[in-house]
Amino acid sequence: MKEYTAKEMKLLKANPYTFKVTKNKLYFTAEFKEAFWTAYQAGMAPRKILEDLGYDLGIFGQKQIDSMVQSIKRQAQSGSGFRQGENRIRRKKDGPSMPEGTSPESKEALEGILNEVKYLRQEVEFLKKIVKTENTAVRKS
Repeated sequence: MKEYTAKEMKLLKANPYTFKVTKNKLYFTAEFKEAFWTAYQAGMAPRKILEDLGYDLGIFGQKQIDSMVQSIKRQAQSGSGFRQGENRIRRKKDGPSMPEGTSPESKEALEGILNEVKYLRQEVEFLKKIVKTENTAVRKS
């Protein structure tokens, strides 16, 4: 993984298409991604596009440029448009979905059962550790 030098980070931050720069990662604005994708579809080379958008090509390796193209292509084809900054979409961490019309009592009952299962799993893991510790102690004696 490429690490940016302080000088490179300063150059990258100066570009209006840069959303954020860390030592290891460069985040682009949605405007950059839109402009890049439009030019790329028109047949321009990725290096030429980066240069036209004000980036110094000496900062990027070919592998990094290829990765940028793939990332922007994925976002363009996702149908949800270009996102600014990080590209990851966080998943919701919610429990099992209940069908429409399910009573609140049923939801509470299911939640209680799930909590009990979690608790019992923790208890089993704890008991396994106790047994393992006892077996180790017996072997050493």
